[in-house]
Amino acid sequence: MLNWYLGQLRRRPLITGMWSTASLLFTGDIIAQQGIEKRGLVMHDWVRTGRMALIGAGLVGPTIRTWYLTLDKIVGSKMIASVVLRKLALDQLCFAPIFVAVFITTNNLLQGYSLQTTEQQLRFDYVDIVLTNWSVWVPFQVLNFWMVPVQHRLMFSNVVALLWNTFLAWKTNRKPDLPKL
Repeated sequence: MLNWYLGQLRRRPLITGMWSTASLLFTGDIIAQQGIEKRGLVMHDWVRTGRMALIGAGLVGPTIRTWYLTLDKIVGSKMIASVVLRKLALDQLCFAPIFVAVFITTNNLLQGYSLQTTEQQLRFDYVDIVLTNWSVWVPFQVLNFWMVPVQHRLMFSNVVALLWNTFLAWKTNRKPDLPKL
């Protein structure tokens, strides 16, 4: 199975990244709804799970892949400490805070929430999500940038992403007091 996936990644890197990231957000949301929220199968929100998969395929997968390629162009591809630290700084201090806001905004708009409601959630959850992002992704990205060739970074990131996506699905979908349009 791994050989098949690696072959797909070589032949169709964008499409493979999109469906694998969609699968991880889909799975992360199921874990969030069943494991954290304890909804049970009858109360499971399959529209939400589908939305998370759509965000994975249409936003997260292509964006992260493009970002990794861009980082290599900007900073270089050598796996040495100075390059790794520059990539880490750009990734976590520039890209991650912006991408968290984009993710929250996209998720809210796809749910039919207004920009005002989205702004409220950003005010309420943004800092916590970014800080949690740093605690999860900084150590992982050091390894990713230092040891993993660029064509495998998205796949390697997907290992940690399942846990991250579970957190993100739970955190960005809990807003019972926020008004819809």
